[in-house]
Amino acid sequence: MTEQTAAAQTTTAQPATAAPATAASRAKLGTRDYILIGVYAALYFVLIAIAAAVVQPLPFGMPFMGFACGILGGVPYMLTLTKSRRFGAVTILGVLLALLMGVIHGNVYTIVTAVAASVIADLIARTGDYRRMSLNVLSAGVFNLWNLGLFLPFYIGRNDYLAAMVAKKGETATAQMAGLFPAWILPVLVVLGVIGGLIGAWIARSMMRRHFERAGLV
Repeated sequence: MTEQTAAAQTTTAQPATAAPATAASRAKLGTRDYILIGVYAALYFVLIAIAAAVVQPLPFGMPFMGFACGILGGVPYMLTLTKSRRFGAVTILGVLLALLMGVIHGNVYTIVTAVAASVIADLIARTGDYRRMSLNVLSAGVFNLWNLGLFLPFYIGRNDYLAAMVAKKGETATAQMAGLFPAWILPVLVVLGVIGGLIGAWIARSMMRRHFERAGLV
């Protein structure tokens, strides 16, 4: 009788040990999470600025800017996921990015795409409780589509946008820029953005396994 009671207690105790992982991913963000988000957001901004600085001067570099941002931004994005593992962390990162891009570029499309991409990416990672690496990597590819808004003015209100650009940069520079973004390249920009995010997340995954876990950063 005593053995049966002990076995029953052991059986009923097992689900309680499996619950914390799921409960933690559903818990609200705390002070520590907000601090980490701020730190990794700053790192993300610096790295994508470096990516933009490298790609933009190249003659045909602009269409590859999203690709480059995804690669360099992979580490802080994945750290945001793995250090918090709570819904909202990625969304806040995207909102901060939207505000920054809105101030720098004055482009409402980038604000919309940044917020939308971050919320969808957050939901994707959440389905795996922020612990399934395949979903985390996929979410990184989706998150990197925030930069698509930077190029949407070439396709929505194109004539007005190019006219305003002529007034600022001149006809020659505007013609060169417009030539880089014909209608057919829009889906290519989407594909490049996703691939860049996936590559960046894969690189981050390798770095986290080799270095960050040993250092206690994840």
